[in-house]
Amino acid sequence: MANAGPETASSFLVVRLGAIGDCLRALPAVGQLRRRRPEAKIGWVVEDWVQGALTGCTAVDRFHTLNRGELRSGPRRALAEITRLTAELRAEGYEVALDLHGRLKSGVVTRLSGARWRIGYARKDTSEGNHLFTNLHVSLEDTWESRVLRFLRPLELIGIGADGAPIHESLTPEAADLDTARDWYEAAGRPRLAVYPGTSAGRAGQRWPSNKWIALLAHLIGEGARAVVLWGPEEQRLAAEIADGSGAELAPPTTLGQMTAMLGLFECYVGADTAALHMSWMQGVPCVFFSGPKPVRTIAPLEPVPWRALCASRYFVEGRRPGRQSQKTVTEVSVEEALAAVRELLGTGRLEKDEQGR
Repeated sequence: MANAGPETASSFLVVRLGAIGDCLRALPAVGQLRRRRPEAKIGWVVEDWVQGALTGCTAVDRFHTLNRGELRSGPRRALAEITRLTAELRAEGYEVALDLHGRLKSGVVTRLSGARWRIGYARKDTSEGNHLFTNLHVSLEDTWESRVLRFLRPLELIGIGADGAPIHESLTPEAADLDTARDWYEAAGRPRLAVYPGTSAGRAGQRWPSNKWIALLAHLIGEGARAVVLWGPEEQRLAAEIADGSGAELAPPTTLGQMTAMLGLFECYVGADTAALHMSWMQGVPCVFFSGPKPVRTIAPLEPVPWRALCASRYFVEGRRPGRQSQKTVTEVSVEEALAAVRELLGTGRLEKDEQGR
């Protein structure tokens, strides 16, 4: 066994701390790892505020939760949280750690895990010195390729390819959340269109203007397409404004798991590039989404899910960093463009389970 490498390991730790959408897009990689190593022990380190989105993931034996609030509560409490997590990870004896995050914090967690083989991305594909905490590296040919494919690449270093990766079967809500969602959906009259206009507070400038949302939904509702506006923390006022102005229905408060289950029931999703987009397409729902500072290929759904990207492309500069792209790539998309895309995809319908390989 002197020449044994990570491909012979029987225990693996996934390190992807957040954000919600990226954790969802890491699910196919975790599912592929489970399919190819059915007897392995698989753990996942994730921040507490994200874990609710992963409750239906049966490929993972144990989630290790990092409390972000503790890390922000002063040096003493932050050190106590790191010490607790380190002890928990080392007690499991993971042989391989897969850093799918590529930032300083994930690098520290990966190194502290005690794993012999720490797989991450090459220096050019990470930031904040993350590559210094890993000892095996995969180099990406396309930095802006689909995040789903990006997260599958590190598996190559343990002898696992992407062929047959369970893309559309990887996101499965829990039974209780599905029951809650179905009851609500039936009571609401089986609306066709899921609408998600919000983004994180840090990306508020990338939101499509509320007056355009109101005009779009008023058109669609007038044509008989009932719509529901969903929302997350700190987005209720925006969602209510759009629902009230257009005649759409405002969704009730939900947990992350309930929202996932709800989104999987609609015929079409239209909204921002946010976690709700990935909750939708990963359940076979056709998607119309606003593509802002990142190249479309980075965020677009994968085949065979139908999708349309909305971008005022005259404001997008190829090769420019996302933080320097104009917000007009989203805000200047016209109501007419959005209306045409939604009309087209409303006629396609959700992918059935047998079409997703389940």
